Amino acid sequence: MTILGVIGPSGGVGCSTVVAALGMRAAQAGVRVAVVDGDPLRGGLQVTMAAEHLPGHRWSHLVEVDGEVGGERLLNRLPTVEGCAVLSGGRASSDLEAVVPEQVPDEAFEAVLAALDRACDLVVIDWGRVARLGWGASVLILPVTARGLADAQAWLGGNGHEGLAGVVTRGSGREQRIADDLARGLGLPLLGHLRDDRSVRAAERQGVPPGLRKRGGVARLSDSLVASVLAVADAQAGDPVGSRV
Repeated sequence: MTILGVIGPSGGVGCSTVVAALGMRAAQAGVRVAVVDGDPLRGGLQVTMAAEHLPGHRWSHLVEVDGEVGGERLLNRLPTVEGCAVLSGGRASSDLEAVVPEQVPDEAFEAVLAALDRACDLVVIDWGRVARLGWGASVLILPVTARGLADAQAWLGGNGHEGLAGVVTRGSGREQRIADDLARGLGLPLLGHLRDDRSVRAAERQGVPPGLRKRGGVARLSDSLVASVLAVADAQAGDPVGSRV
């Protein structure tokens, strides 16, 4: 049971793509996994996961949660894509009662995450730019640009380093050479460099979630991150390292 958050200090860096790919690669490895919009008002993870047409609960169905939530019951009510459960801020296209998203109270948000954490091996949260720290470990996604570095420094200045597992950079193959220096300048380990992946764009046009196909840089990076996160969780629990991957 572990939670991994994905944070993008700069807008448009592909947080949702990475979250979706992490979820799909974990599911393909037989891991019980859920992906979650950490911003229930603006999140649209169901679109990235190609799940907007599927029936099931969205955050708008959970605003009145009060007290402990049954994890198994909740999982059974979420849309599922190829074994990965999806809790999105968006509505189901067939559910006209959920057209306008509602603010999710803190107590409901926390109860739902705690339930998913109990029921799943891995919960991946798309925090976007605004993270609720204190839930597991998180990864910063940032482009190898002056703006990306400035945005990351500003984010760290306001939130600190606690709970951050490291940095994933985005850019060209040539920019990979300076990714280590960028991460070192932020005081965080470099977990990987993500090159532009044409296969992701092609899959999106076909309505296929990122990571469902194991080829490409996004899938390879996701496999590595999932294995690392679960190995740490297994070691902490006293299980054989990597026993689930």
